[in-house]
Amino acid sequence: MFPVANWSRRKLEIADAFRQAAPLPAEADETIYQKMLTQIGVANNQDMNILISFMNDIIMAARREERPATPLEAFLDWLRYKQTHEE
Repeated sequence: MFPVANWSRRKLEIADAFRQAAPLPAEADETIYQKMLTQIGVANNQDMNILISFMNDIIMAARREERPATPLEAFLDWLRYKQTHEE
């Protein structure tokens, strides 16, 4: 695996792809989550770390704006579980 030369640029790419992907389901759904990873283009562990970082950012923004963050939190929990159990 080759390290991403520019974390910020890659985070922007993943963020844009996430925003263009289908909306997250209201309840956790591993099948949909797995499809989202493919659609977003998360190809390796480094991309997974970047997506987790981005998810933390948007969850914090949702909380600041007092918007519901439950679907985002469920997806983040699944990402963390997947990352720790598939390394």
